Amino acid sequence: MTDHATPHDAAAAPADATPAATAAEAPATPAPAAPFAPPTAAAPAPGAPVAPEHNPWGAPDATALPPLAPQPSPEELAARRTRRRRAAVRWSAAVLVFALAGTGAALGVTAPERTDLPGLATKNDGRYTFPAPVLPPLPSGKAAPRDSKSRHAADLRFLLLPAPKEAGGSLAPVVFPSPTATASAAGPSASGAASASPSGTPSATASASPSGGPAGSPSASGAATTAPAAAWVPCDAIADEQKEAAKLRILLLQDACRTATVREWTAADGTRTQIRLLGFGSSSEAWDVFADLRANADPKDVPGLRVGSAQGWDTVSGVDLSIHETPAGSAPAGPTGRLAYLSAGDVLGVVTMTNPKGVPTAAFRQVVTLQSDLLA
Repeated sequence: MTDHATPHDAAAAPADATPAATAAEAPATPAPAAPFAPPTAAAPAPGAPVAPEHNPWGAPDATALPPLAPQPSPEELAARRTRRRRAAVRWSAAVLVFALAGTGAALGVTAPERTDLPGLATKNDGRYTFPAPVLPPLPSGKAAPRDSKSRHAADLRFLLLPAPKEAGGSLAPVVFPSPTATASAAGPSASGAASASPSGTPSATASASPSGGPAGSPSASGAATTAPAAAWVPCDAIADEQKEAAKLRILLLQDACRTATVREWTAADGTRTQIRLLGFGSSSEAWDVFADLRANADPKDVPGLRVGSAQGWDTVSGVDLSIHETPAGSAPAGPTGRLAYLSAGDVLGVVTMTNPKGVPTAAFRQVVTLQSDLLA
């Protein structure tokens, strides 16, 4: 009986287990979520003080502010003021020391000559130190050369370049005597400013110091010096220096040289300078003599002259220039003789510079340019 009952029960078991497995595999239905509720503050413990509610727009609570710093004592305030005063004094003293040091350094650099400063010294090129150029006053009613058809109404002696410092000249400001009709080179008159003959020797009324001394008295302050008047000389004095003196005298007679003056100096370097000015009645007469000297001049003391070049020179309006110089040779400073002929309206100028060691080029150009400025 047992053998027949066992198979029957085994076949029935799977049928009963299938519904259970199906029920286990089905998903469970989620429980509904609880509704959101804002958090609530925990209830204070019994007996604890209740904090007041914070109001951002209300008055600040004095009990919530930090404690104030203790006020300094009068002794501390006085000590602070003392320290501040001492600091101000120290900084002021430091600024003053630096200012004085800077001022002293600036004066130490700018006061001496540039050539006396270490590292800035430059070799002297031979130029001279002249006083500030000043033109002499014109006689009443007379115009400047540019406005009077190139006629010079000023005293011809005061149109000469003064001697430089290196030749004993003064660097003080120049004061000219009042111009007079007889002292001007306008031409001869009954009182006699100058003779119409080539000799051109003025009378005593024309030259207060024909020997070349100062004319007039110095100013009361003593700071300025009266311009020394050069000597009046005969017009044909320049002819005495030429090998062909007779021809030049005839030309001076034909063109009626009216006045002549000369200034000479010898500088410390041994360079001898001579400047002659000759006044004529018109610019055409002065030009005739200038053209002849430019082409035919042959000075006795400066033989072997050749025409030089003025290229690169500072040109002066209204002044014609002709350069002549000796061959350079073995002189260290260049030619031993240099001449410049100037034609400025009714005035002829002759600049002669000689030195056995050579005439410095810079000094020659400087003298010629400054003399041209006075005649322009």
